[in-house]
Amino acid sequence: MNEDDKKRVVRDFLVRCRAWGTDLEIPKLLGRLNEEANPGDAAKLHQWTSWVAFVDHAIHEVDHGELDDWFREGEAAGYRTDGSGDRD
Repeated sequence: MNEDDKKRVVRDFLVRCRAWGTDLEIPKLLGRLNEEANPGDAAKLHQWTSWVAFVDHAIHEVDHGELDDWFREGEAAGYRTDGSGDRD
């Protein structure tokens, strides 16, 4: 799979994740909060809106080439690919 294909797969996944939050979770929580104010639901709504903002940021980074190093073969952006997340 080439770099463009990899970016397209990741971007499509992020768009689907975003839609899950904006189309399902956030409206559900807003509906419950409109019926009854609940601190737990308010906290979840905040978490989901923060998550959507993070996903928007990630989509922007993919779209503008800021993560291109991550899609190249081998070591990605100076991070080990063994799952440890540590920098070399």
